[in-house]
Amino acid sequence: MATPKFSRFIRPEAARPGPITDRDLDILDAVLRYRFCSAAQIVGLVGGNEDVTHRRLRRLWERGLVTRWAFPGFRTHSEFYYYLDSREPLDLLAERRHLEIHPQMHEEIRSHREKDYAGAAFRGQHMQLGFLNHSLMISRMHFMVEMACKKSGGAILLKAWRQGGQVAGHKVDIPKVRATKQGGELFWQEVDETERLPVEPDALFTLRFKDRPEGHELVHFCYEADRGSMVITDMLKKFRGYYHFIKKQQKHREAFGVHPIRAVLVETTDEARGKKLMELASHPLVCGKATRSGLFWFTVSQLFTDPAQGSSQPEYLDRPDLVLDPIWALPDRSLHRLGDSENSALSASSGSPEAAVEKQS
Repeated sequence: MATPKFSRFIRPEAARPGPITDRDLDILDAVLRYRFCSAAQIVGLVGGNEDVTHRRLRRLWERGLVTRWAFPGFRTHSEFYYYLDSREPLDLLAERRHLEIHPQMHEEIRSHREKDYAGAAFRGQHMQLGFLNHSLMISRMHFMVEMACKKSGGAILLKAWRQGGQVAGHKVDIPKVRATKQGGELFWQEVDETERLPVEPDALFTLRFKDRPEGHELVHFCYEADRGSMVITDMLKKFRGYYHFIKKQQKHREAFGVHPIRAVLVETTDEARGKKLMELASHPLVCGKATRSGLFWFTVSQLFTDPAQGSSQPEYLDRPDLVLDPIWALPDRSLHRLGDSENSALSASSGSPEAAVEKQS
């Protein structure tokens, strides 16, 4: 029987035989942890020879152990992105790496299989593409944080990363707000009713700083990936929900089992959107009158996705530890690092969000 012709988009009917190697298991583990992962990220996470990793990725795809898609273009397509949609990789990791399988893993794999993201990307289905792009923002942040910790030489450790069902299902009751227009402007006002809002971070992660005093080594962050598609009134609800959940009611202690939350990190699309969100986060309906909130920190995606200087690949692949730099802006325009111990402005690096972009250029 002739060997089926390999296609970049159509999985062959019969996969080439061969053993499952340790590198294969490393790849499957990375894709499981990240949910959705680019080929370039997998190369960075797995290490070793890049060409070998790409070959093993192709073999795993041919065998149906990973599924992949590429965003279509006019002349070419994007790089490949990978995810799991079958139980076999879990069984392999359980057998060979003693993976403890949780029901949530099966639920995510079932959802991936039913929604057929690879087919949706090929067909250009708008709603599914929006979800995938949002998921890839989360994956990119996860990659940067993990790789930055590895590059720190043990000074910083990524103790935990949670997302999806691990941080879903939490709500908070807050005073209801109504919006009215006066002279073409929109005004919000609290009323004597309450509403229940979801508080579901895109991710929650914990860093351990080894040089800190005992009992203060762990720092916890929520992360929000904003693609600019949510209207401002809904963003106001999101910020109010976070502020009441964390600052006023401290429900994060029981919900997430961590305290304190250092910041809610918001990555958004560009400077214009970032400025609007910074103004919104300092609105009295979010943090109260005459209250300076250091809960929300903002940055823009271009810092990570623009090409690195002298390189064709994006900055986040070339220098993932950029995420630890003073690129996170508070509403008062001061810039901070994830490792800062307090919210006071950095005298050497305070400035506007534009300064953060210029600093990296």
